[in-house]
Amino acid sequence: MRFDKYLMTILCFLSLVIPTAFAGCEKQENHDQLVDPKLNFYKGLEVEPIYSQSKVESVHVRYEFPPVLQGDIVHHDFIITNDSDKALEITEAAGCCGLIVESYARRIEPDMTGKIALLILTDSHGGQEIKGTISAKTTDSARSQITIDVSIFVQEFAALSPYRIWLKGSPDQEIVEKCTVVPNDAFPFRITGIKVRKGVWFTYDFREIETDGKPGYEITVRNTRKKIGSYQDVLFVQTNHPLRPEFKIRVEGRIGE
Repeated sequence: MRFDKYLMTILCFLSLVIPTAFAGCEKQENHDQLVDPKLNFYKGLEVEPIYSQSKVESVHVRYEFPPVLQGDIVHHDFIITNDSDKALEITEAAGCCGLIVESYARRIEPDMTGKIALLILTDSHGGQEIKGTISAKTTDSARSQITIDVSIFVQEFAALSPYRIWLKGSPDQEIVEKCTVVPNDAFPFRITGIKVRKGVWFTYDFREIETDGKPGYEITVRNTRKKIGSYQDVLFVQTNHPLRPEFKIRVEGRIGE
């Protein structure tokens, strides 16, 4: 009889402990399922930037870059020397036409140098010459306005039509857009795959085509968002060319707006 009571006590204890243990396992499993794998954004292959610098020795200078390849990231520092006996302040600096002023020295002490840092992104300028002007205002009466004319030719890696894919329409309709990619004869390549930065609101695929007698590719993007709103994303197109193993195509969604 004592053994039976002892056995019943053990069974009652296990009936309380075991479900709790399994409930804990189930809760952990559900918690893991809440982690959205798409939050691990793909940022693309690292591109080695092109760096250079030059001196600004007059109020109006011209700088011509050597040619670069579509997809290159160009950084250039324009060095300004303060030869006066008073501090020189740059009160404003801005670029246009594809020239991005990343930063500039607000104050340059006597006999010191400062810089205007320029950034040029070439993804959407294949086969084009980027021409623009950087304008800077200073407190130096002898050079209150500094103008820098810049030009750079971007060799085309691939013709992209369009470079930016726009998905516009109502949430209850099918929204599909295409981008045609034609490799430049000087840089023949094959598309080996596509990765996306987020890939939450659309699906995509690609196929080989021929356009104007040249081999190319057609990339198709289909919206899957069923709510009104907007989104931005990037397709990272993978290639077998060593000079540009990956290039970007932008995706913009404007659903019901």
